[in-house]
Amino acid sequence: GFLADTVDSIGGPAARQIANAHTIFNVANTVVCLAFVSQIERLAIRLVPDRPGAEPIRLKYLDDTLLRTPTIALERARSELLRMANRVQVMLADVVPAILDGPAEALTAVEALDDEVDALHGQIIVYLGRVGQRSLGEASTAELVDLMEATNNLEAIGDLIETNLVSLGRTRLANGYQVGPESRLLIEDFHGRVVAALELAVTALVDTDEERAKEVGAMKEQINVRAETIAEHYAQRLMAPEDHRIELYRFETDVVNNLSRVYFFARRTARAAIPTTEQATS
Repeated sequence: GFLADTVDSIGGPAARQIANAHTIFNVANTVVCLAFVSQIERLAIRLVPDRPGAEPIRLKYLDDTLLRTPTIALERARSELLRMANRVQVMLADVVPAILDGPAEALTAVEALDDEVDALHGQIIVYLGRVGQRSLGEASTAELVDLMEATNNLEAIGDLIETNLVSLGRTRLANGYQVGPESRLLIEDFHGRVVAALELAVTALVDTDEERAKEVGAMKEQINVRAETIAEHYAQRLMAPEDHRIELYRFETDVVNNLSRVYFFARRTARAAIPTTEQATS
């Protein structure tokens, strides 16, 4: 295909070709986004909360006058992205306590934060699209691609929390499920590690801290080991004579599976702080 032919034409060692393929793919995605900036802008406007009494979230750092200086505009976009990331972090920290014990109001509060995340996401993507329409050097182009990808990854985490995890909390309320103490400890421990991974990823992204970004990737093994431990625990629980054991099994495994997906997007977010030539092996 076109991607393979392009990579072959560039040549170089296998590791370098993998990195080139990753770069070309991301740049191609960015070019597609730039072609639809006006449509994305209209979507961003629609994403602003329109609930009665809801105030649309205001941008703090993005300024069109800075577009003439793309390097500064990209730094401002990174600062605005931190505001979005902070809201996603609050959603992630609050959602598991709300799922396990919280009333409906706690779930609604988490859900409401995603309105702000969606609104910021749309406006940041539009701004980055405008930056991309300027003449950029190689370093600024790479930064633009990474910021777009990180913005989309954080928005994906918000959607996972708002759509999947909040729904699981409502399922627990509707059915009156009670998570046992051992299962609760396992879920809370797993949740804590995913929260820590996202915190590291955001720090790496904002500070362009390559070492912290690699720490997020290095957490993959311990995340997988704990997911397997939890799966074994649930398999044993299925043989116990508990009420609603099948329903509880589905509920608890769904919570852990969705947290695993959150970690996946946190790891992808952290990769924006790693030089493109190393991303293919991280």
